[in-house]
Amino acid sequence: MLLIMSAQENKMTRINITIPEGLLEEFKKYCEIECRPVSAQIQYLIKQALKEQNNFKEEAMSKD
Repeated sequence: MLLIMSAQENKMTRINITIPEGLLEEFKKYCEIECRPVSAQIQYLIKQALKEQNNFKEEAMSKD
């Protein structure tokens, strides 16, 4: 399944989250290794999670 974004979905939104400081520092290092800004890495991880969820749903439906 391809993820196609409309112009409305491309509108960026700022969010505020609270996570442990140490976890954030480790994540920043991870992002440096991946050569992505933190926000881009979070977007990537969200897209991957949604893709996996959709694949799981499709597999479950095909077993019925």
